[in-house]
This record gives sequence, C-alpha cells and structure tokens, in this order.
Amino acid sequence: MTAAPPRVEQRTRANGIELAWDSFGDPAAEPLLLVMGLGAQMVAWDDAFCARLAEAGGTA
Repeated sequence: MTAAPPRVEQRTRANGIELAWDSFGDPAAEPLLLVMGLGAQMVAWDDAFCARLAEAGGTA
C-alpha cells in the first residue's frame, strides 16, 4: 500500500465562491481533476488512492 503524502490544501476565490484543492505528485505533470459529487467534500477522496494516481502518472 502506498503511503499518503501530507495534505496541503490550497484555496482561491472565483465568481463569488471559494474553491479548495489538494495537489499530489509532480507539479510539472499533466493534471488529473477528481470531482467529488453533490453534498460531499474533497476529503472523501482517500489520500492513498490519490497518491497512487499521482505515482502512475499517464500510465494508469
């Protein structure tokens, strides 16, 4: 099982709402956006799952 990296939350405001996100993996890599459904928060994504996606890069 992959160890989860520390969670570093980032925030920005756009069109009157505040958006928050976490980043995993190489900042220069092509991004993959995971969107949590209605009524759920981003913390519902398992950190180890996100780390595995980041490690796989474009090979997943």
